[in-house]
Amino acid sequence: MGAVSRRSFLKGATVSVAGLSLGGALGLRPLGEPARAAAAGNFPPAEVLDRLLARALRHGGDYADVYVEHRILTQVRLISGRIDSFEHGVAQGGGVRALRGEQTGYAFAETFDPDELARAADSAAAIASGGGGARQAPLKAVEFPRTVAARRPIEEASFDSRVSILERVDRAARAVSPAITQVVVDCADEAKSFRLATSEGRLADDDLPLIQLRVTAYAAADGRGAEGMYRGSRRAGMEFLAGDLPERAGRFAAEQALRMLGAEPAPTGEMPVVVAAGGGVMFHEAVGHGLEADGILREASVFAGRIGQKVASDLVTLYDDARIPGERGSFNIDDEGTPAQHTPLIERGVLVGYLHDWRTANRMGAALTGNGRRQSFRYPAIPRMTNTNLEPGGHGADEIIRETASGIYAVHFGGGEVDTTSGQFTFGLREAYLIENGRLGAPIRGANLVGSGIQVLERIDRVAADFEAWPGTCGKDGQWVPVTSGCPTLRISSITVGGTA
Repeated sequence: MGAVSRRSFLKGATVSVAGLSLGGALGLRPLGEPARAAAAGNFPPAEVLDRLLARALRHGGDYADVYVEHRILTQVRLISGRIDSFEHGVAQGGGVRALRGEQTGYAFAETFDPDELARAADSAAAIASGGGGARQAPLKAVEFPRTVAARRPIEEASFDSRVSILERVDRAARAVSPAITQVVVDCADEAKSFRLATSEGRLADDDLPLIQLRVTAYAAADGRGAEGMYRGSRRAGMEFLAGDLPERAGRFAAEQALRMLGAEPAPTGEMPVVVAAGGGVMFHEAVGHGLEADGILREASVFAGRIGQKVASDLVTLYDDARIPGERGSFNIDDEGTPAQHTPLIERGVLVGYLHDWRTANRMGAALTGNGRRQSFRYPAIPRMTNTNLEPGGHGADEIIRETASGIYAVHFGGGEVDTTSGQFTFGLREAYLIENGRLGAPIRGANLVGSGIQVLERIDRVAADFEAWPGTCGKDGQWVPVTSGCPTLRISSITVGGTA
């Protein structure tokens, strides 16, 4: 895959429906567990996958894998209390990958037909060629813990039940204040089943649910406008939306919009910044991507060659863990057949690990970390983060603010840009406040944080005992995957703030 020197991203959790076979609301019915089971029953059997692997290796590849997938996706949008759009579709197919040294051959077919998949295997083999070839191992089912599952299957939820939930969100947001002028509610869910096989003998099947709720509320008063946002997403079924979550989500977005109505222009200059619990996207982007091992192999990361070296404050311990039940970035097994695991990255300021897929682990002589991920069967697996978190410390969140004479309290991050080679970044702040004499002051607008990942890690001088994680969708090399990033309240002793004052 080609290097990406600069990245643009949005923190919100989004789901792309491009390329799916979509239909309107009329005539659609929920696809329940029987339909999904029938689809999985159409997956190519082990003997077919075995033959595909042999074809992929026949020109001398070092490694090959086959990945087949069936995905059901539904998305509903409500604007101002009315249904704006409803999309429902199914996508299925399989991809074959062959590796030889630095060469990667990948081809896919939008079908489970063995002949079409064989043509994909031939295409992949033609690129990964020229060696003596790897010995293909007999396929054997991989044993792995299943911590991700839906208690109330997404596929069994009706269109009316989804709309009812969105209407509750809308009503709750509008009830907060007459100043709320518009509410946009998006609910997206998917049920994915997949099967994979590798030339090293791994064979695995799994099911992954994913559901998200996103609310944007707009407020206006005295000629000024502001918006607030709620983002929630889990590897779960419809149980995620149970109880009073719809009402809490609506109020959260509306109340944030109202708070930001009175925002003052942000100051500029070097100053301390206290990052609220949940601001982990900053470390995901500015640090985490530099720890994905494909960038290390390309020497396109400031962390290349620094294992065992001090790269951060003693207060910093960073890890990636796909085993956390229910988190958006969690799964049972990665897209190469490696069980999900906990991977230490930085321990007390010392760099201790990278995130690997099969290719990078093989090239670097490292252990697999379960980070080989792909957007869908149309893409090969590459090293990706899952749930990337900074561990809590021993300070109190309120104590950190009291100990900060002046600066900024960054509550929610917006969009930004990161140079993955240097770690230089610019982050916009969706919600932030002045800190004055150790107390929270007025809300501010137009604030941006400018710096580098290494600089931020070194300047963390307080870490609280609290913790929050927020969901997102991460883009890299043209692929988007669900992730979560979390952190406790912490303080960066000094960072550049670009503002509007």
